[in-house]
Amino acid sequence: MRFESIISKLVGKPIRSLLILTFLVNLPAVFFARGYGMHDDHFGPIEQPWAIINDPKIWETRTTPHAHSIFYPLLHYILFKLLYSFGISDPQEVMFVVRLLHSLYSTITVVYLYKILSLFFDQQLSFRVSLFIPLLWFMPFLSVRNLIEMVCIPPLAIGFYNLLREGNEFKNSFTSAFFFALAFAFRYQTLLITGTIILILLLQKRFSYALNFGFFFLLFAFLLQGSVDMFAWGFPFASFIEYVRYNLTHSGDYTTGPFYRYLLLLVGVFLPPLSIFIIYFFVKDFKQRILLVIPILMFLIFHSIFPNKQERFILPIVPFVFAFGLANFFSYVTRGHIFKSKQALYKSVLLIFWLLNIPLWILFSFNYSKKTRCEALYFLSKQADVRGIYQITGELGPFKPPEFYLNRYGTPILEVENFDSLVNQKLNTNYYNYAIIYGDKELDSLRTRAESVLSKRLVLVQRIEPSLADWILYKLNPRYNKNQTANIYRIE
Repeated sequence: MRFESIISKLVGKPIRSLLILTFLVNLPAVFFARGYGMHDDHFGPIEQPWAIINDPKIWETRTTPHAHSIFYPLLHYILFKLLYSFGISDPQEVMFVVRLLHSLYSTITVVYLYKILSLFFDQQLSFRVSLFIPLLWFMPFLSVRNLIEMVCIPPLAIGFYNLLREGNEFKNSFTSAFFFALAFAFRYQTLLITGTIILILLLQKRFSYALNFGFFFLLFAFLLQGSVDMFAWGFPFASFIEYVRYNLTHSGDYTTGPFYRYLLLLVGVFLPPLSIFIIYFFVKDFKQRILLVIPILMFLIFHSIFPNKQERFILPIVPFVFAFGLANFFSYVTRGHIFKSKQALYKSVLLIFWLLNIPLWILFSFNYSKKTRCEALYFLSKQADVRGIYQITGELGPFKPPEFYLNRYGTPILEVENFDSLVNQKLNTNYYNYAIIYGDKELDSLRTRAESVLSKRLVLVQRIEPSLADWILYKLNPRYNKNQTANIYRIE
């Protein structure tokens, strides 16, 4: 059966087909893409509610507002409490449920991108493009992560759909404003998109629509985020105000780069040469989709100018750029405006994309990210005699241990970056009875030094190797990817 005939059958029931396909494509990541990708997709939404459940005083003694929304961690707090009430407390079992729920939630993105595409392109082309989205190499891996930059995408997609579709403007402004407010509660930077939409509506002299949309957005933002902050910190939007203040004063403390950094990133993640066409055709004919293209471009421009340039920051717009750039590109090809006499070249562009995309999709969908950090503590969670743990990192440098996987709140984990600091600290060294040494080449010297300082013998009980993708990333950029082998010792 030819590919086109398969598409024709699936497009007959597009929503169901996309839901099933996205769910199936995400399944490997649900089962195998364990761990966490970055600091912020574990220590905020996972570690924070877990710690508060184990020690409510953390919440009771809070002082200044956090520079992050507690809306998303609050959802995990409720989920964890529910799982614990059913006797599900093993960290890996809990995180399996978390990944599964995020995977199911991510299907909304694909469905609503299809519905938005259908407002501008024919049904078959829209469906064909939508099939690409869950198959894009990084989408399954990121869809099961606890990144607010990914979690805000489904409400953005629903919001854009209700904003752009025809019908009762009052009803559409009400519905779209709610979902843009929900996206804001997850990720504050989406306010740039909402603000640009209101500005465009005003410039188009659609004053009634702009007023309704703006009013309902403020109302729902207050109900979703402002009320939570009032409960937590005593006044509305406290965490948002603190977030703005913190970023204005600490913007240079993190990863920086040239203004074209994100543009190059999009070229890379969409896989050249197809990525060049996607980015070009996303902007081309922008007037026909001005309420979608311009807000997304403003989001990109702001982050390109702002000093702090972490890759995850532009994730909220990535599926939109990919879907609409690819759809417009396919539309031009279908109408014979480009590649009319160069079909072999067109097929080569798509072939290169799939030859690059499929291996990357496999690699990341089955990648246990930060495996050594998570598995080392998970292994120790099964040891009944653990009292205290030394985390020895040597040249690797310090990193925060994911204590959630140890699942023993209050068990001390002492980070030892250099042994001089250990010597100078007046500790009861008899209390700490395990050590995790992260290292490969310097392992023997670190172990020998530890035995000398502690005047005890270290007995190897387990060695945990990094996952394949972690190992590759470490070799490519050891400065930012600290994924060395974890060597677990019992101190005797």
